[in-house]
Parts: sequence; C-alpha cells; structure tokens
Amino acid sequence: MKRAATEKVATLTLRELNRAMLARQLLLERAKVDIVTAIERLAALQAQWSPSPYIALWSRVADFRRAQLWSAIERHRVIRARLMRGTLHLVSARDFYAYAVATQDLQRGAWNRLQVAKGVEPERVAGLAVAFARTPRAKAEVIAHLRERLGDVFNERYAWLVWRFVSAHADLVSAPPGGRWDYGGTDAPYVAARHWIGGDGRPSEDQALELLVRRCLAAFGPVTLADIAKFAGQVPARIRPTLDRLAPSLRRFSDEQGRTLFDLPRAPRPDGDTRAPVRFLPRYDELLISYQHRDRVIAPRHRPGIYAKNAIIEAVVLVDGFAAGTWGLDSSKTEAVLRVAPFARLASRDRNAVIDEGERLARFLGPDAKTTGVRVG
Repeated sequence: MKRAATEKVATLTLRELNRAMLARQLLLERAKVDIVTAIERLAALQAQWSPSPYIALWSRVADFRRAQLWSAIERHRVIRARLMRGTLHLVSARDFYAYAVATQDLQRGAWNRLQVAKGVEPERVAGLAVAFARTPRAKAEVIAHLRERLGDVFNERYAWLVWRFVSAHADLVSAPPGGRWDYGGTDAPYVAARHWIGGDGRPSEDQALELLVRRCLAAFGPVTLADIAKFAGQVPARIRPTLDRLAPSLRRFSDEQGRTLFDLPRAPRPDGDTRAPVRFLPRYDELLISYQHRDRVIAPRHRPGIYAKNAIIEAVVLVDGFAAGTWGLDSSKTEAVLRVAPFARLASRDRNAVIDEGERLARFLGPDAKTTGVRVG
C-alpha cells in the first residue's frame, strides 16, 4: 500500500470522521429506502438481541415499521446467521454467501483440524446436513441426524463448537421465529441456505473479501485496515491482500494520530460542523463494535459505561454525534418509559432533544401502551 512520497494525504479531524460515520450509517437524516437496501448500506445489523435490528432501523429509516423487517425475513430477502465475529447478524440474501465465505472459513479450517482426524469428512457432514435441513430443523435434530449416519464422531465435550462446525460447513441459517421482535430464545430452527437463497452459491474467497471490504468502507469509512479486520472478525493479514488490490481505486486519508485511512472515492464526507440530531442506538449496535479505533463515536472516558463486563454492549444515545449516555426501557402492559442515563449534565437544548426523540422511540417500543415517557438522569 505504498504511494509516491510526494503525494499529499489529507488529515481528517475527529469530528470529520464522526460526521462521515453518521452519514454512512443514515444517522444524519433518516433515509427513504426499502429495508433490504438499508441493510446493505449499513453492511449488516447485529441480531444478538432480538429487538436490536428493529430499533437500529427505526433510528435510520423514515417511517419504519416492525412488520417491514419481519416480512423481509419471512420472505427470505433478509437472512439471519452467525457471521462476523461468530455472532448473529442480519444481512441481505444477496450478500449472505459472500459474508459466509469471508467470515466462516476460518471457523471451517479450525474445525477441520480437530474433526477430520476423528473421521469426520467436512464434505460428508455438509451433504448430510444440507439434505436434512431442506425445511427448518432444530439444532438437536440436525446433530442427531448426523450421529445416526456418522456414529459418535461428534463428542459431547465440545457440543456447542460442533454445531459451529456443522452450521459453517452446511451454510445453515436461522429460520423464523428467529429474528422476530419478541423472540428471545436461542434455539430457533435452522435451514440450509441453498434451499432459501437463489443465485450461484458461494463466491470465491477473493470475490467474497472484496465485497466485505467494499461494504465496510461504504458503511463505516474512512477506516484503517485494523477497523476492517475488526468488523470482519478476521486477522488483518487476511484482509490486507484485498485492500492492497483495491488501494489504487480508493481515497487515502490520515487521522489525527497519523493512522492511514481508506475510503471509497465518492462516499460522503460531510464537514465537521454538520448538524447531527439526537439518535438512539440499541444494544450491540454494529456501530459500537465495528471499529478498532472507536474515538469517533465514543470518548475513551465513557467506554466503561457502555462495554459491560458480562459482554453486554449497552444501548446508547448520541448527542452531537457522540455517545452521551445509555438508555433502557421500563415497560408494562400500560406503560413504556425510556430511562436515559447521561454521562454528564446535558445542555437544556440537548436535554429537550433527547426527550423529544425518546418520546418517539417509547411510542415505537410500546405501541399499545396508554402512557409513554422519558426520564433523564
């Protein structure tokens, strides 16, 4: 990734990086786009917590309704699967196989080394699982089906990792009710992707990594190599050859720490003084996870309040584009009240904006509640 020594590289300030991030993430202004387009523009949506992608889209898409996302999932236009960093994400059906190749192959390789020696041939496992999971099947049913035909080669000691091995090799994806707003379980049935998704199946690794890098640049850029690797859940060495190949067609910048940033040439990079409205992000929002260097969204002094020791990433409210506090919901059959805990005292104008946007979110979260409100502090 070398350029001529005489070439000048512009330095982007922290606020310029923040505004670029907000523009890519549809957080400067809600976008008037369909759900599949929104998810592709955002690269992927975290789906570890069932309501998370719904809240994420509510904050980003104009006039969003829960039924829009659920319909896209039911119609197999949006796919729920373990992808980046081995966690549940929603991606478009068009992008699924590329993300699967780019993120699951390391899982495949690790399990090949452990299981092949015990007589488990990955191709045989994949063939049996794909044939069995033509319709949604429970995890236990899939594993039992494989044990009946392969014997006790799948030992109980690593039961959860065995499932990762099977699901990665067979491209098993989560089926409804997984992905539904109110489904909190972890045992949704699974189906082989090839029975739900058309097209040519798995692309080459080069094609898959190129799509992943381009999606990351479009959704989070300008970014460093380390940021792309963080988003993908991969080591930088696996991403570097793809970035090297794309580099001549990319813009190059520097941040205030001197790190090299890459970006798509025509991607939006608003002025640092661009107004940023108050926005609420859900738990595990991809924006809170996908950067190696997170100063553009969260000040270092506030990170302990967001990244809990029990691996929960708290829901966040953005004020002037940066994390300004956490939030939660107190709800009952008749009431939906947002609790906002600011990291510091909010200016009167910001506090009012938080309450106004919070009221709208409370009505979205509790559509049948007779009383909605916001408590700040």
